[in-house]
Amino acid sequence: MRLFRKNGNKIGVLLAGALLVSTILGGCGTAKAIADEDDKTTENQVTVTSTETVNSGNNTETTTGTEITPVAKKDLEPLSVSYPAGNIRVTVNILALQKGYFAEEGLTVNPVAIGGNNALTAINEDGGQLDILTAGFVADVQAIGSGYDLTFVAGTAVEGGAVIAKKGNADKFKGTDKALNLTAVTDAKLGLARNEAAWIVTRQYLLDNGIEAGVIASIEDEATGHISYYEDSTATAQAVQKGEVELGFLPMEFALLYADAYDLEVVVAAGDLSPNYVCCREVTSKKRLTDKFDSFVAYETARIKAFEYYKKGETDAAIKADVVKTVADYSGKEPDYVETYLYGGVTKFAVDPNTAGIKKYIQAAYNSGVFTGNAVDFGSYDITQNINTTAYKQALDQLIAQNPDNAFYAGLLTQYTESN
Repeated sequence: MRLFRKNGNKIGVLLAGALLVSTILGGCGTAKAIADEDDKTTENQVTVTSTETVNSGNNTETTTGTEITPVAKKDLEPLSVSYPAGNIRVTVNILALQKGYFAEEGLTVNPVAIGGNNALTAINEDGGQLDILTAGFVADVQAIGSGYDLTFVAGTAVEGGAVIAKKGNADKFKGTDKALNLTAVTDAKLGLARNEAAWIVTRQYLLDNGIEAGVIASIEDEATGHISYYEDSTATAQAVQKGEVELGFLPMEFALLYADAYDLEVVVAAGDLSPNYVCCREVTSKKRLTDKFDSFVAYETARIKAFEYYKKGETDAAIKADVVKTVADYSGKEPDYVETYLYGGVTKFAVDPNTAGIKKYIQAAYNSGVFTGNAVDFGSYDITQNINTTAYKQALDQLIAQNPDNAFYAGLLTQYTESN
């Protein structure tokens, strides 16, 4: 796949964009009651089903239909939300802000350029200046293991990793009846940055397909010579190019952006090994979710609408162009990079909380040793204590009530039912 189609200078621009993205990426709360009648309110139209019994002579008829009923909701408290500079994996949030979906719900969202541990601290502290972190996942879980009172509320993106080889070598690692040739992979020398998601997913795939845990543990021991750990994705890509290792594990954006520069090709997308494995989740504190529940419902409503608009761009060229321009203008990224990232198979967006996916990925990460050293034993810990899907589900239910014939919302409900 060739991404750099205009001129040689584009490589530097796009790689710089990818590096910035990579740098940034790295229990249930209680729903708050509806406002009292004397609160200031706005009206939101919701379609509801009504049943009426009519007496006519000796006959009694019951009719069922729909009517538009105004639903009052109180003034919404603003939300401070992380919009890490240059990060386009938060595209759904960018669209919700820039296309006016938050405003349409009567919600003020204040973008904050903060991420990582600083963001988690800002959320966990009562006086912290952040309500929602939109990027990352493993660091969120580690913070929970350190005693942070966090809860996952929705999704940002899924998948996004790749197994790579030097050009011309990929076929030997591809399976016939399976996605990977298990023998070739376990015999190869591997290279990755520690805790790389693409390896965590691949490791679990090997376990699920009969490779013994002891064999994998031996592979992961650097002393055996089967693996090398690198500082970052760039160093991993260079190691594959030089032949220091045969297989590398990278975020998909790096795998594609480095394809020409380092003579790489994708063996398999990590999403083919574990479809829809969780990547970036949306996290807040249980207290903030309780205190600002109505704002969270409006927030998720706007994001679902923005996600629908993004998805329309897959089949509507005009909408696609508008999405690309909106995200490029906001992020400062080159339009052709944005288009490839959003619609070229680099990443997949998903707003669903995906409780099942969170549990599965945490188990895989735990198996790979990511969560060793935490006060919490994530091998036995019930992470559902730190997942609250109620704001997302209420937003989705309301949208379906308002738009009963909307196939997109119906599809999200099916996805929610299957994954939560």
